[in-house]
Amino acid sequence: MEEPVIHYTNEADTFRTRVFGIQDGLIGVGSIALGAAGYSQDPLLVLVTGLIASIGQAFSMGIGEYISTRVRMQIIQNEIKKENYEIEHYPEKEREELKQFYLEKGLPEEEAEEISNRLMKNKNIVLHEMLIHELKLFPDEFEDPVKLGLLMSIYLIIGSVIPLFPFMLSLFIKIPFSYSVITSVILITVTLGFFGSLASKYTGLSRSRGALEQIATGLLAMAGSYTGGLILAHFFPLTSLPL
Repeated sequence: MEEPVIHYTNEADTFRTRVFGIQDGLIGVGSIALGAAGYSQDPLLVLVTGLIASIGQAFSMGIGEYISTRVRMQIIQNEIKKENYEIEHYPEKEREELKQFYLEKGLPEEEAEEISNRLMKNKNIVLHEMLIHELKLFPDEFEDPVKLGLLMSIYLIIGSVIPLFPFMLSLFIKIPFSYSVITSVILITVTLGFFGSLASKYTGLSRSRGALEQIATGLLAMAGSYTGGLILAHFFPLTSLPL
């Protein structure tokens, strides 16, 4: 017996925000921390740089998520308002549009006309049909902007703790700086792989491909940032900077 196909579109916004928050903490803050590690061998400097990046990004990304979701919802609400006006004041035009939708789907003209006449008796159904077929909008898929903004900030902070933890630990336990760098990279890589595998539930990719895509992009960002830190240290060594 075949398993039923399960759709997750109603969870898409929340999951995207969580994954994006974790990724931004891991890759964004992690890359900045590794860039600082390439520039300086000081774990405290790396930790402070990472914490500043984490705080700044938590605010900026959370607010950005709120604004973008809010704007999308305002656009939908405005379109709903206009469509309601058309249904109220131009019912024949809307009836004809409904009929055309069903004709384009291949229904006979008589059947399309009968369905459109029946639907016009319920304005809410007409509005729903118009939003989907005419405007290509799916308002039920959008979630609360405040909730998504907070989720983005919280998960970004959670994600940022992971790459910073080895440097934080090195302040209390005497371990070589290179071990902290390597451990941070390993933690970032493993976590990215885990969330990439988890995302396969929504993306349809295989677990291995989802994990590899996340790991590849993360390693590219980390390598670029660390190399950038090494180059900056060569041209602008820490000892030459004014205190």
